[in-house]
Amino acid sequence: MLGYVLTVILPVIIRTGKRPVMFSKYSGIGDIICTFPAVLKLKERHPGATFLYNCHADYACLPPMASITTKVTSLQHAGVLRHWYGWLFSAFYEFPCADEDPDDFCRQYVVREYAEAHGVSVEDAHPRLRIAADVQSRVNSILQAAAKASGPAILIYCGPTWPVRAWPDESWKTLASELKAHGYSNIYQIGVDHHLSATSTSRLPEIPDAISLINRFSLEETVAAIAASNLFVAVDSGMLHFAAALQIPCVGIFGSTSPQLRLPPEDTRHCVVSTAACQGCHHRIPRIHWETGCPNDIKCMKTIPVAEVLKACLHLLDRV
Repeated sequence: MLGYVLTVILPVIIRTGKRPVMFSKYSGIGDIICTFPAVLKLKERHPGATFLYNCHADYACLPPMASITTKVTSLQHAGVLRHWYGWLFSAFYEFPCADEDPDDFCRQYVVREYAEAHGVSVEDAHPRLRIAADVQSRVNSILQAAAKASGPAILIYCGPTWPVRAWPDESWKTLASELKAHGYSNIYQIGVDHHLSATSTSRLPEIPDAISLINRFSLEETVAAIAASNLFVAVDSGMLHFAAALQIPCVGIFGSTSPQLRLPPEDTRHCVVSTAACQGCHHRIPRIHWETGCPNDIKCMKTIPVAEVLKACLHLLDRV
């Protein structure tokens, strides 16, 4: 902690003569993006300040893309920093989510939850993400070179993710096959073989009727790939938040979590949500799926029909 103070905080104070403002969310991609509307409002309270955003190093490109700040750090236990050195900041904002508390749960769209916790009001939509022109151009070239025919670009994201959020591999394969049968040939699969929450690397299953771009893109390039698509289909994940922030038509597949607590209202309209009685267990007490393990063999995700997801995809593709 002292090293962080000496190398990050004090240089800002010496250079500017002012104490910096810290925003901290050391969590997943979607959680970070959902803080951005509140952060942009909170910045208005501190004109002329130097802003720091603290998150996992792998996600450091996100705050600059949302015009939050270019000064991003990766201190895992920021709360300890606040406890001992909070006096060195003019403001220090953390964004705990009720779903992360074993004794509480989310009751509203998490973007509004983060904002209300700090006394600001925000729009429901995610802030637009900016992509460097050279990055977008490079990704566009990769997609075009891999395309099998003219027509819309459909991106799918099967994972990696928590097991309780995964849709079965066979369902993904059937969906891709059905989309191909409807005349859509440019189906790209994105993702990586490693999830930060996992202790080991496991190979993602490749979907036969999809063009594999697994492990091909950096995080910023992944954002650019989604921006270049006409439809994005994914399980509940940070990738789905990218699509929402880029205003790309998206179909989210939800079981243990509920889209109305995660996505802007406009994007929830096309989500496919499990009809299992235990659906949304992530927002209940106790959270059986990650505290004690799912007692229902993840029925919520395993019983989501391919036909329902296909129907949502075709509805949005009709607009392209």
